[in-house]
Amino acid sequence: MNAIDLHIHSVYSDSSLSLADILTSVKEKNLHTISITDHDTFACYKHLQEYSLPCAIVKGIEISAFDETLQKPVHILGYGFGEDTPHVDALCATTLQHRLKASLWQIEQLKKHGYKITKEEVENLAIDSTAIYKQHIMDVMMKHGYSDGIYSDVYRKLFKNNGICECTIPYVSVADAIRAIHADHGIAVLAHPYLSKVVSQIPNYLSMGIDGIETWHSSHSKSEVEDLHQIAKRYKLIETGGSDTHGRYGNEPDIGECSPYMKESDVTLCSRI
Repeated sequence: MNAIDLHIHSVYSDSSLSLADILTSVKEKNLHTISITDHDTFACYKHLQEYSLPCAIVKGIEISAFDETLQKPVHILGYGFGEDTPHVDALCATTLQHRLKASLWQIEQLKKHGYKITKEEVENLAIDSTAIYKQHIMDVMMKHGYSDGIYSDVYRKLFKNNGICECTIPYVSVADAIRAIHADHGIAVLAHPYLSKVVSQIPNYLSMGIDGIETWHSSHSKSEVEDLHQIAKRYKLIETGGSDTHGRYGNEPDIGECSPYMKESDVTLCSRI
């Protein structure tokens, strides 16, 4: 168990965890610093004011970006923002619109192919979220008995491998994501480099202004952590760690279960904020 978790998702994007769920877990586990890093939105931070906070909270986000060289999605974490974030908000607004459009199309595809689900059912599940995600659609599919899990064979058949619901959402460039984070006085961190298979691109992202890397992601092995730790030292990068938990909407570990190889003293982000 780690006392710091800088990568948590809530119901305001694609997680099943409410703010009450997150804060209760944090208190029970005695975490002292967390960041809620929802996809392309700061919405949760407007609602945190309603709660008594059991720990320090670093304002964060996870921006959906695209690497033109590798032709694949990349996630850029942003940390340490103040109250106003006009540049990141404007950048992410377009992504959220594209995501909603894609999800509504996916719902219609399912209905067209005989699945008895409705847009209203999905919208009700995603009522707190700033968009509709595949997790919301699959949750409704589970309620109708079409699937026994979020990431089941049914999910892979429908949403992957040229399935009827597979589609590409246009994401912002990595450079634009980093630029927007810096414009709003935030710190830009490359999320889960090994999971995203973008370790080779770190020198390129460095030229774009990346400030750090998520060394201690819950998916990283001991050898991957050691490699990233050395890369961070070589390029003088900030290091972070997080569980990347999505509650029952993901396969990641629970809050606070970031990495058995993470030492609090090595998480250099906290000393920079």
